[in-house]
Amino acid sequence: MSRTNKVIVRLTDREKEKILTYAQSLGVSMSEIVQDWIKQLPDPEPKNHG
Repeated sequence: MSRTNKVIVRLTDREKEKILTYAQSLGVSMSEIVQDWIKQLPDPEPKNHG
């Protein structure tokens, strides 16, 4: 599945350093860390159209 959406998140210097260090320790990008976290979230409940 192609990723076409972009989300901009404001982080403190400390938050960015934490995610960057974690990503580097795993050999992945910061985007991959966020994408993997999102995959773990529950799917949204279907909206009732009626």
